[in-house]
Amino acid sequence: MATTFSSVDKSSDLVKDYCCGACKSRSIEEIAEIYCETCLKCFCGKCIYHHSQLYADHITYGRGDINKWPITKKMEDFLYKCEIHKDKKLKMFCKDHSQPCCTNCAFLNHRLCKEVTLISESRKTNLSDLHELSYKIKTILKELKNLHNTKQTIFQAVEGSYSKRLQEVRDVRQKINSALDKLEMATLKELDDVRTSLQADLKTDVENYNKLMDDLELLSEAVQELADRRIGEMAFIASRKCLDKIKESQVYLKKTSLKFDNSIASKANTDIEQYLNKQFGIGKILHRAVQGNANHPFTVTKKCEYDLKIPTDGRYS
Repeated sequence: MATTFSSVDKSSDLVKDYCCGACKSRSIEEIAEIYCETCLKCFCGKCIYHHSQLYADHITYGRGDINKWPITKKMEDFLYKCEIHKDKKLKMFCKDHSQPCCTNCAFLNHRLCKEVTLISESRKTNLSDLHELSYKIKTILKELKNLHNTKQTIFQAVEGSYSKRLQEVRDVRQKINSALDKLEMATLKELDDVRTSLQADLKTDVENYNKLMDDLELLSEAVQELADRRIGEMAFIASRKCLDKIKESQVYLKKTSLKFDNSIASKANTDIEQYLNKQFGIGKILHRAVQGNANHPFTVTKKCEYDLKIPTDGRYS
């Protein structure tokens, strides 16, 4: 009996599980479109045409009757494969543990069990039981999907909160940097003021020194000239000025020698460095673990605190 088949999405995994038996015998992989119940084989569109010409009375089913097709090889291997011994098939059933097992499992783990029989001899499963199991699986899959979506939402929320907290940490660090910059500027200003004051005093000393040197040199010349000429009035004035300049120079030398060391000294404020070194971080990170599902509110089950440690750099060490 020829069957009209409809177009099928050949990209679906379901379609790829059914290959044309005739093409496969020629080492060609072609997607099957029709299943022949009489031949117990699947055929592609080209092969089913020739099949229908030769066996018009065979019963065939298209994709619209996929429930009448046999179980795929992939599904059969999945169901029969032992999860412990991957190369063995499930052939035995332990009634004591209500568990299918391969011959290896039966020998190793169920030797002492009372009822270990072939699966073919075990109790048959009712169709209603399969429908009930299918319903339960769909329900669980729906819950898992909702949980997955919730986890994705939480994951995105974690990333968002992480970005915010990261920016907050950087903002705090920036504030600390700004505060240290202000302290540095204040200290540098004080250093500049001290330098300016010392330089002003030294400039005055240099000016006084130059004036004394000039006056003393002129008086020295004047005294030498007057000593040879013996001019009484001018000699008297010169001698009085010499005495005054000598006295002034002695006072200057004594005053200058007392403040000869005018170097700039400083003392570091170690309290800042010691305080920073005693800190474990620049903030506390609060971690809240929550539980719940898509239909119920979340509840806090765990709370943790973490310190944010910043490495000491050369600027503030």
